[in-house]
Amino acid sequence: MKTVLIVDDDPSIRLLLRDELCDLKLNVITAVDGEEALISFEENDIDLVILDLKMPKVEGDEVLKVIGEKSNVPVILYSANIDSYEGLDKLHGNVYFVEKSSNLDDLISRVKNVLNV
Repeated sequence: MKTVLIVDDDPSIRLLLRDELCDLKLNVITAVDGEEALISFEENDIDLVILDLKMPKVEGDEVLKVIGEKSNVPVILYSANIDSYEGLDKLHGNVYFVEKSSNLDDLISRVKNVLNV
């Protein structure tokens, strides 16, 4: 079973995404901030990270940088501000972008494509 790490400080988004991804028979781990995300990433065998950019403690761009230095695990940046994506693909070679204002189906479709599920 593939494992997805969802990182978002908004509990309603974490819950919604967790439920949707569990319906796809994926193992889901959630983190409330960047610091917790990095710990979860180290402690688990993660196949995909869905990452918000604006979070407390450690910002999403720093999480992306650390993950990119340690692995090639794909990361979907899921953020409300598309302008904040500029240059982030240089921090990690396996990164995708989905705007939060888009339909949730866009994110689920991206997850399916990235994980081949």
